[in-house]
Amino acid sequence: MTSKKLDKNYKLRDLRCYASRNPLMGNQYQYRCVFEASEVNYLYAELSFYNKLFDEEDWACDCVLKAYRIKNNEKIELCSIDIHREVQKEENIVYVREGWGTPDYGGVWKRGDYIWEAFIDGELVASRKIYVEEGGKVTPGNNPYFDIESLRFFNGPYSLDDLPSGQRRYLTQFASDKTQYIWTELKLRNKQSRSWYCELFFSYFDDAGQLKGSMSDLAYVPPGTTTFYSLAGWGNGIPGSWLPDNYRVEVVFMSELVAVAPFRVHETQEIEGVPEVFYPAGGKPYVANGATAEAVDEKSLEDLLAELNEMIGLEPVKKRLNDFIHYLKFLRLRQAQGFEENTQISLHSAFLGNPGTGKTTVAKMLGKIYHKMGLLSKGTVHEVSRVDLVGKFIGQTAPQTQEAINKARGGILFIDEAYALARKGDEGGQDFGKEAIEILIKEMSDGPGDLAIIMAGYPEEMQHMLQSNPGMKSRINLIYHFPDYTPQELMEILELKARKKGVVFSPEAKEFIYKQLVEMYRNRDRTFGNARLVTSLVEEAKMNMGLRIVQQPSRELSKEALETILLEDVKGIFGKQQAKKPDIPIDEELLLDAMQQLNALIGMENVKNEIYELVKLVRFYRESGRDVLNKFSMHMVFTGNPGTGKTTLARIIAQIYKALGILERGHLVECDRQSLVAAYVGQTAIKTKQKIEEAIGGVLFIDEAYALSAKSEQDYGKEAMEVLLKQMEDRRGEFVVIVAGYPDNMHEFLHANPGLLSRFDMTIHFDDYNVEELYAIAVSMFEREGLQLDLAAQQQLRSYLEHLYRTRNKYFGNARSVRKVVQQAVRNQHLRMASLPKEERTPEVLATVTIEDLKDLLPTSEEKAEGLGFRLRGGEA
Repeated sequence: MTSKKLDKNYKLRDLRCYASRNPLMGNQYQYRCVFEASEVNYLYAELSFYNKLFDEEDWACDCVLKAYRIKNNEKIELCSIDIHREVQKEENIVYVREGWGTPDYGGVWKRGDYIWEAFIDGELVASRKIYVEEGGKVTPGNNPYFDIESLRFFNGPYSLDDLPSGQRRYLTQFASDKTQYIWTELKLRNKQSRSWYCELFFSYFDDAGQLKGSMSDLAYVPPGTTTFYSLAGWGNGIPGSWLPDNYRVEVVFMSELVAVAPFRVHETQEIEGVPEVFYPAGGKPYVANGATAEAVDEKSLEDLLAELNEMIGLEPVKKRLNDFIHYLKFLRLRQAQGFEENTQISLHSAFLGNPGTGKTTVAKMLGKIYHKMGLLSKGTVHEVSRVDLVGKFIGQTAPQTQEAINKARGGILFIDEAYALARKGDEGGQDFGKEAIEILIKEMSDGPGDLAIIMAGYPEEMQHMLQSNPGMKSRINLIYHFPDYTPQELMEILELKARKKGVVFSPEAKEFIYKQLVEMYRNRDRTFGNARLVTSLVEEAKMNMGLRIVQQPSRELSKEALETILLEDVKGIFGKQQAKKPDIPIDEELLLDAMQQLNALIGMENVKNEIYELVKLVRFYRESGRDVLNKFSMHMVFTGNPGTGKTTLARIIAQIYKALGILERGHLVECDRQSLVAAYVGQTAIKTKQKIEEAIGGVLFIDEAYALSAKSEQDYGKEAMEVLLKQMEDRRGEFVVIVAGYPDNMHEFLHANPGLLSRFDMTIHFDDYNVEELYAIAVSMFEREGLQLDLAAQQQLRSYLEHLYRTRNKYFGNARSVRKVVQQAVRNQHLRMASLPKEERTPEVLATVTIEDLKDLLPTSEEKAEGLGFRLRGGEA
């Protein structure tokens, strides 16, 4: 009896099943729906419900758990278990557990479909369907049900109906601000011949090993299935539930761990790719160590050193590493003989080299070697870059950098492109990279040890960083220079990569590749790809081979034909594909409009004559059937004071070139030093190339180009000019460069670099406008406003312009000065009209500028006494 009038004293929570009586944390068990007959003797049902009279009074109920086998859609009862349950008021959740079976495994629970039902006080409250299979027992070394072909991650909504499989982007790093649910996609190869049910459990853990969430997926596998997929995801429909950290997913089948895969969540950056998957059944366990996951390496120190020495190329690096390792052994010998040696050996290093020279590979090998020597407790490698260490706001960088150090403790903290930490002049004057450097220096000086910090990057930038920071340089004792691979070494790497991909190159293909590599090596710059270049080459050649084979008539192919890459498969990789050039006729309408704009320009007779001759030449080429697209190199230099029409002419020239078909797009991209030069090392070339790419097919107009002249060794303007010169030569005819600026500055600029002046085909000097031209410009501007000057205003304007021209200097504004005069006069005229009664505003009055409107140009009283003088409010005098 109870004192409260309730329909029921309970609320159903769940009905679940399990086979192992080994309890887990929180009074839980390994709940499943699918079981293997050979592992089951008893199967248990667990009924749970909430106690509505919690903390109020005790009560009791009668429960029944029944098990049925389903055969031909009929239920055959196997057992009925009665349980009288005394519910204590201290119980919030009430559990009722009972099982049924025999001591013999597979004795009662045979292959088939089953259902458990639960009753409380005679009422059916829950049912749970379960499946028993007989495919064989799953152990760490054997899975008779399936093999894992792939494991991939992607971001998606809760319902995958809104994200078809063809739209999935597979990632190894997710952006916190975009991620909803992180889905795990498993592709499985079926090993069973008959139908069965596959139940997989996916658990997501953070870097500290704490469970973030878990999901299960139950799939029916029909007979004859070759491969099938299993999907599970965890997250939230609103991005932000996945915070930046390192995570892993663990996949469990039949209570056995079958796969582990790491992934990462960053604040804003995504990285596409496929994660490394660890299969405990294959003897490759997962080791959580921050951002990396590596197998436990059982190789001896001698094996690791031999593996290091067998690496292709890198002779200077290998020699220096071997010398250092031998020195460490020498110190150990001295310690053994009682000599006092500093037990805290500094392992901090700098790796200087271009991309693809093996810096990351050597770092991973060093971690293992140091671990075997007892210098590091784990020997793992945690890779980071600037974005992982430097925060966006004040106060974020120090904890972020310290967190990376803590994750790497026991191994190597590998900082790629470390020079980016020393960038200057960005982030609104707040250079948080310096703060990260200070934390790293403190760690190298006073840290608890068990850590090697390796900083890597381009040679020049890394040298500059080390030289500019004495504290950093003094704490990095080991500097390794990674040279570019020679063509011979690249060929060795090529064959090694090919063997791993299961392909071979024909002798003709190898000979052709070698010649190409030699040429690329000769012309290499800092972006030369080294080993990455040949890796992508093998991938692309294999793809070309596959396309060639599948396009052949269907026939029996030998093993040799399926693995041999031929000359034709590699030729297309190196040769630039010749795109079919468009036949662009002269756009007569656009040409007429552009020429009218040119003719409307006041003065510039020499420029107009050059353009007239160019139009005649292009028409002649067209009539002769010659191609004109990208055939003209018309890089120009514009020199002149401000306001002489340099930018205006550049825009008109772009339109004329477009109309003539000399350029594909004919657009104008305007820029200055700030648009080309970055604030820190290594980024100017990228920034300049991006601006050039934007101008391809058109005109790149660089105003005040002389500002690119290097003012010091650390001035990145020099780098921008080097990139510009190379692109002007390599992509000759694809775009036009026009540089502009003051005459004296431009003369100095053009003669500062021997190769600069020779790249330009035409130099146009823009003279200052004379008085008549300035007056004509002013009249033209007034006419565009629908205004004309009366006689007194004309005389006053002409007098002012004569004074302006006579007193000009090299900063004379020309048309810009005239524009200021006109804008002020127009404003004055409008104000005067606004003060007139409406009936006095006749069309003639509205269209007339009087001397009153030029009152700002009237001589002052002091100027009258001394001679002619003028004042212009807010303008030039």
